[in-house]
Amino acid sequence: MRIFLFVLSLFSMIPLMADSLNVFVAASARDAMTEVKDTFLKMHPNNQIELSFGSSGKAYQQFKNGLKYDLFFSADAHYANLIAKDGNAAGQPHVYALGVVALYALDKKYIEKGLEGLSEQKIAHFSIANPKLAPYGAAALEILQKSNLYDGMKDKIVQGENISQALSFVETGAAEVGLVAFSLISKGQKGHYAIVDSSLHSPLEQSFVVTKFAKDNALAKRFAEFVVSDEGRKIIQKYGFGIPQ
Repeated sequence: MRIFLFVLSLFSMIPLMADSLNVFVAASARDAMTEVKDTFLKMHPNNQIELSFGSSGKAYQQFKNGLKYDLFFSADAHYANLIAKDGNAAGQPHVYALGVVALYALDKKYIEKGLEGLSEQKIAHFSIANPKLAPYGAAALEILQKSNLYDGMKDKIVQGENISQALSFVETGAAEVGLVAFSLISKGQKGHYAIVDSSLHSPLEQSFVVTKFAKDNALAKRFAEFVVSDEGRKIIQKYGFGIPQ
């Protein structure tokens, strides 16, 4: 009996193993998904969720090359759909947010007349995300082309690796103005913005997928359900995203 009680006391000293998730989140959803994660973990305090941020295209290539993500939150539908098409998903992709693009500058004069006023301004550097890696960068190119601004702006473009870096270029003065994710500035930044008409770019149907690595992970299922729940959607909407019906 003494040996049994001793062994039992040893087991009681060992903490229960917490479930954990490794989650990629497109930089545009950084702030929103951080709050979603924090809110979820308050209800599930014994679990861990590690968020990694960056451009969807680069993260997809890393995932394809073997980097383990349990859930993948893209800045559009394309990369989440590719993971499913590749046979690397545990289910179908879900749209969790509709992205909004904003023209952003520290000096209000650059955005007062919206896109139409850009040709009147002396601009040395115009910031966008890398269109080959970041859906918001691809959207920025579409916007410039459809607004007949690309030819006059192409030699002034500076590219961030992701939309967060593109925003940083404007905020540090490396570029006077840029096209950024509204979700990163909606909660109060030091600059000024003008929302860009969504008809000027392809829809940014920001989608996520549970990957093959989390096929039998109950925590992944619970977190995915929370993201698309009423509470999760309210948090995401708070950061300036549109919400799919």
